[in-house]
Amino acid sequence: MTTRPHWFRHLASISAAIVIMGLIWIAPLAPQKVHGQAQGFTFAVIGDLGYYPQHEPWLANLYADISNDRDLSFVVHLGDLSRPVHACTQETLNLRLAQFNALPHSVIFTPGDNDWTDCHDQDGVKGGDPAAALARLRTMFFDGETSLGGRKLPLTRQSQTPALAKFRENARWDMGGVTFVTIHVTGSNNNLGRTPAADTEYRERDAANQAWLKQAFTHAKVNSSRAVMILQQANIFESLPPLGGEVRNPSGFVNMREAVEEEVIAFSKPVVLAHGDSHFFRIDNPLWQRPPRGQPGTPAVENFLRVEAFGTPNHHWVHVTVDPKDANVFTFRPRIVTTNVIKR
Repeated sequence: MTTRPHWFRHLASISAAIVIMGLIWIAPLAPQKVHGQAQGFTFAVIGDLGYYPQHEPWLANLYADISNDRDLSFVVHLGDLSRPVHACTQETLNLRLAQFNALPHSVIFTPGDNDWTDCHDQDGVKGGDPAAALARLRTMFFDGETSLGGRKLPLTRQSQTPALAKFRENARWDMGGVTFVTIHVTGSNNNLGRTPAADTEYRERDAANQAWLKQAFTHAKVNSSRAVMILQQANIFESLPPLGGEVRNPSGFVNMREAVEEEVIAFSKPVVLAHGDSHFFRIDNPLWQRPPRGQPGTPAVENFLRVEAFGTPNHHWVHVTVDPKDANVFTFRPRIVTTNVIKR
């Protein structure tokens, strides 16, 4: 998704509230019984960075800042390696892969629309082929059964099921009693509605994504996980403010929204959906309905939280703490890269 100038009209008015919200869950949850001796840990969430050549120094500063935090257990990149005109090139893919592997941490990547869906003429990629771009991503970034980065983290991939062998990007791992799962959901309406071939690709991947999500929650229940974190690129709550936009019809996100809500309610323990796409750092709960005026309404689904990573032009990252002794499990805080702060 390309940068939208009206972000900045919203930023000043709500940034203070977002920072406060970022320190805690927005609603208390019932205490959980902690089993075993799981240890707390921290990790980083990033995405939608390095869109322009002028941003490369900022991206280097961000990676240096993350590298200096040796306590991080892993780093998750939520997709969009650059603008399509760059992200669809072999040169940029080689650079980003080298940057991931230069980090001392485990690195898990899930693709964004700029990385393959938008690799076509209408997005400035002359002669681009989204299907070929996706095949190249799968070969380069999802080879083997471990993460990228300097410290390899074993992953369970959806491709280990022979009938779903192409979906190597959908991965799952457990740490500290938490189940993490990447789901390949991208911006640009999740590749639905552009061409018949794209619609066919969408339907196949959407079915695989729903199956993988369900399998992750089944795994979490069987293993008595304390919480689940879903990691994907797309903002599937695209109609909600701020940055609410036009909702495509048909929507490439409705199936995933409904599946996430169903699994969150059935799980009843903390669930976080982390995504990029809108380039707007926020922590909120979009699983609610604004009641009609004068009506009491229904509370949001209390065990759910959405966190969106920083995105271009804001080259910062989200620091996540997992504490097994905390009933809410997750704590979030923005990590502002001081070398990327503009003097005003």
